[in-house]
Amino acid sequence: MYEDIVARIKEECAFRNLTELSTKQYVYHVTCFLKWIGDKPLDKLSLSDAREYILYKRNTTCSPATCNGINSALSFFYRIILKKVWIYDEVPRMKEDWTLPVVCTQDEIEKLIDTATNIRNKAIIALTYSSGLRVGEICKLSPKDINMRTMQVHVRNSKNHGDHWTVLSQRALELLIAYWYSYPVHRDILFVSLRNPHRPLKQGGVEIMLKKVSREAGIIAHPHTLRHSFATHLIENDTKREYVQAMLGHKSPNSTAIYVHVSNKSLMGIKSPLDMPKNNSKDLGGRSNG
Repeated sequence: MYEDIVARIKEECAFRNLTELSTKQYVYHVTCFLKWIGDKPLDKLSLSDAREYILYKRNTTCSPATCNGINSALSFFYRIILKKVWIYDEVPRMKEDWTLPVVCTQDEIEKLIDTATNIRNKAIIALTYSSGLRVGEICKLSPKDINMRTMQVHVRNSKNHGDHWTVLSQRALELLIAYWYSYPVHRDILFVSLRNPHRPLKQGGVEIMLKKVSREAGIIAHPHTLRHSFATHLIENDTKREYVQAMLGHKSPNSTAIYVHVSNKSLMGIKSPLDMPKNNSKDLGGRSNG
């Protein structure tokens, strides 16, 4: 029903070199919006329609972050596809709730690896954590991206449309080698479907697998939890923040700074000022004892 609109959205996204994920989200949110407005002609759409739809989604199930994703998709649709004026003050983005990322302990990471029964799944969990990879980056890895000589992983065409290098763990490498030889089939992609060794593993497959393993282990974890844990544990071990930023593939140091907030400050040797040596001539109120 919306084939022409979907085709135009995909074309405009490709022309702007937007990621596959962004394109899918734009298509999904716009088609949901069109189903919601029903038979109203496209040339009659107004900003009020967009406002009402976003408020409807917010009042049902959607978080502010999801509503902002809808806002971006509808803005693209109005401006680029319909050639309509989009006034940001009339359809403002929502202020998002700011929460700290969930982080596993190193013992919990070990338990996740031990709980996974399949060697492929053990390798995925170990590599995702030990190299700080996004789930999309894991699924796109090829054998040539694993550099055993320098003990690095080459991450190509990541979320920010750039390449970067990250560290390769010896333990993760051993699991990768065991996994590779357990599937004696020539392939150009590193991780493949268990049922079809010629089919690349999809992001949803990784998420479902880790959800099952974490449930069996009694731990709350998803693929990005492993990435958060990688960065947090490095900072706790005094790794320079700019090195962590480079390995994560962050463009801005602000994206990396959040891991300082979730770090275990006791491991970093940070004490509360209340526990620091006090000047004997002053009490806690700053007044002289005399």
